[in-house]
Amino acid sequence: MKKYEGLGTLYTGNRAFYRGATGVHMMKICRATADLGIDVERVAGGDARLSVARELKDMAKKRNRGKDRKSRARKNRTAKNPGKSAVGPGKPSGPVVEPGRGLPDPRSMESAMSRVMQTAFPSSGGGAAGPDADRLSRLSRAQDIVYDAWEAGGRRGRISLAKEALDLSDLCADAWVILAEETADIVEARELFERAVAAGEEAVRLEFGPDALTEHAGYFWKILHTRPYMRALADLSGCMWGMGEKEESVALLREMLRLNPNDNQGMRSPLVFRLFCLGDLDGVEDLLETYREPMLGEWGWNMALLLFRRDGDSARAASALDDAFETNPFVPGLLTGARRMPASMPEYYSPGSLEEAVFYVFLNAGSWSDTKGALIWVSRKTRGK
Repeated sequence: MKKYEGLGTLYTGNRAFYRGATGVHMMKICRATADLGIDVERVAGGDARLSVARELKDMAKKRNRGKDRKSRARKNRTAKNPGKSAVGPGKPSGPVVEPGRGLPDPRSMESAMSRVMQTAFPSSGGGAAGPDADRLSRLSRAQDIVYDAWEAGGRRGRISLAKEALDLSDLCADAWVILAEETADIVEARELFERAVAAGEEAVRLEFGPDALTEHAGYFWKILHTRPYMRALADLSGCMWGMGEKEESVALLREMLRLNPNDNQGMRSPLVFRLFCLGDLDGVEDLLETYREPMLGEWGWNMALLLFRRDGDSARAASALDDAFETNPFVPGLLTGARRMPASMPEYYSPGSLEEAVFYVFLNAGSWSDTKGALIWVSRKTRGK
């Protein structure tokens, strides 16, 4: 469901989806509306909300049937070979945090929203006519093929469908991204991500006008058809960071926040990490002030690290560390190694939970280990708690 490109590089899944006490059904509805950045009931009425719910229910059933088959197969293998570890060779032997069940890939959920929006607003395309209208129509059909590719079970199937989409329209950014994800060559992946960004930008300008990146800045991601471009930017940024093009990677993330200051994709999280790596503490402080979230462990622990880097074990840093402990007490154990990281990543978390701490440490452990004395400072403070 989510991609993890290595410690502190890029987390391309969406930010936290909080498990409330409203039950699975309402959680699906809330996630569909919040994740997709659209108030479904407002734009298309109650029928649209029910349509999304039905789509999600069908996706969840398909997904769980596949998981149940895999689970039964694992149990059968374990029963036949009781001496073999279920974790597998070379993997941590600690407790595994099982991914959440029942909720499909957010990108696949977008396909449900797209169908609802096409029904509610059948005339789309920014008034394009002639050849532009034809190109947009072909792009729309190609995007539908991409939705199928995201649900495809195997690598060959995804690649085949991505190529089919590109045969229809080379402006299909998500299809270029699929090909980049499936290659083992990072240089080739970077080239494909660049083609995805170029295609996505051209598609946005074709549909919304040549000045779309200026006129619609602040509303990207909320506008459904800008999402392939935003996804391609995120993936290219992560690839560039992994190849050592760090300043360029950070510049792309800043551009994404300019286009979508609501940051539905959660790009401020890897941006903070990268700014720490570059030693840009002013940039970290500006970002933390712009996105003040003192109730979240991520914000609290990053603020504590920022103040420790600037002032050492000062009264301000100690106070920030106390606040960080309050937001999430599980982070120190994972940072210092007193608690082992799980073998698999959780899909969701709630504020203050172990799962939130796992996400935070996965992304930010490098910032702490690169800060002289920071882990000793945390360990010493932990013993006093």
